[in-house]
Amino acid sequence: MPSSLVFAVVITVSAFVAALVGLMALAIFDDWRRARGFRGAQAGRHEPYVFLFDGRDLIDASPPARVLLRHLPGGPDDWIRLIAFLSPRFAGLSDALDTAPGAGGREFRANDGSTLELAGGPDLPLRLTLVPGNGPEADLRVDTLCQNAQELELSLLRDILDTLPFPLWRTDDAGGVTWVNSAYVSVVSDRSGCAPQDLPWPLPDLLGDAPSTADETPRRVALSGQPNRWFQIHSDRSTGAGQHVAVPCDALVRAETTRDEMMQTLAKTFADLPIGLAVFDRQRQLALFNPALCDLTELGPEFLMTRPAFHSFFDRLRDSRMIPEPRDYHGWRHAIADIEKAAATGHYEDTWNLPSGATYRVTARPHPDGAIALWFEDVSADMSLARRFRAEVQTCQAVFDHLDTAVAVFSPAGVMTLSNAAFTDIWGFDGSATASPVDAADLAALWQAQTEPSQIWDELVRYLSELGGREPWSAEVRRISGQRVVLRAHPLQGGSTMVQFRAEATNSSCHVKDRPGRIATPAI
Repeated sequence: MPSSLVFAVVITVSAFVAALVGLMALAIFDDWRRARGFRGAQAGRHEPYVFLFDGRDLIDASPPARVLLRHLPGGPDDWIRLIAFLSPRFAGLSDALDTAPGAGGREFRANDGSTLELAGGPDLPLRLTLVPGNGPEADLRVDTLCQNAQELELSLLRDILDTLPFPLWRTDDAGGVTWVNSAYVSVVSDRSGCAPQDLPWPLPDLLGDAPSTADETPRRVALSGQPNRWFQIHSDRSTGAGQHVAVPCDALVRAETTRDEMMQTLAKTFADLPIGLAVFDRQRQLALFNPALCDLTELGPEFLMTRPAFHSFFDRLRDSRMIPEPRDYHGWRHAIADIEKAAATGHYEDTWNLPSGATYRVTARPHPDGAIALWFEDVSADMSLARRFRAEVQTCQAVFDHLDTAVAVFSPAGVMTLSNAAFTDIWGFDGSATASPVDAADLAALWQAQTEPSQIWDELVRYLSELGGREPWSAEVRRISGQRVVLRAHPLQGGSTMVQFRAEATNSSCHVKDRPGRIATPAI
């Protein structure tokens, strides 16, 4: 066969094969393109989430629905968890669940294009079908590793929030509760008296019982119960939605109540005190006073309520002539500084003789946290009584000293409490000049040293120490000079004894004791 013919045949076969391959490639490419378009269309359509409930019990769910439930926040049951997830996305859903959707069902649409269909009757299970939208926010294709890490972190955060003892919850713009933790469910359950699984959704907002405020300052609310439970609620709305935490404050409320009751008791007590009270804090500002302070210092309550400083308080007392008249102002300022210094250490107490004639006892004591308390007590009556008593004592002593007979008075314990000038003249001992008490035994030694030996002094000491009823007692002793001294002892009221010493110029050396049944014997 000629070579040209062979070459032509080869060219023809090659062209045919090339055309066949091209047609097959076009067919394969078209099939691949159609398959890709079909898969892309299927990828743009998400599988619906189907839930089937009998009342509040989940009886069936599609695989995607079960995955969704597994990733929802915790709650008493699946119904509450699902409705808590869907209610913020589909407006009016919570109200629609109160009635059966009927044969035609109901449909709700979210802002992202998702739809929720409700179907079922009064005696039929309720079917909820959630169809995600086609927007970019509805794309469920995520990286597996990232999703696992996020789910692990989410699970950890949920465990932490559920183990917190503080109720936590979120609210939407309308005030509806959209999320709660376990402590919140427990509080609402205890308050309503029903089990957590029987609570309706959405749960009531604890802020409904709290007083409204214009800002986000903490608010306190008392939840009724036996006994009432107190919470201090902190809120934050910086992200738009409300985020709230309720901190139990029962112990704080009890402490504040006890403090207020104690303050009321103290206020009533201070109000009835006749002693003026002024308490200055650590900054030396008047923090507390009672009505008696106004009466004693003549400082009006309008001035005291301005909380004057320590020095201003005493300056006003000086202007009102309610302090001892100072010699000079600088000395006065130093005196006030000394009062403050002494009061801080608890060593100030003084008696003020006022220009008006009144007498005040002023005492200062330190109080906790650097405070100082001042007491103003009107002791004018006591001082007047003391002056009168002192004057009467001095008068009695003067009369006593003018007696010719030497007299000494002994207490029931045998201690000399009183003597006159004649006693000093006879025995040379002035009892008023001694700082320490002198008993009869010491005086007996003095008397014995100035008289002839005798047992009379021992008998007198025994007589002074006797208890119970006693008869008057008398005796005679002779001084070394030969002078005769007659002793007479008379019991007084209260167990005291008065002893008289009368010196007589006589040579008799006998002594007589007026005790029944005893006969006087001559002195040797």
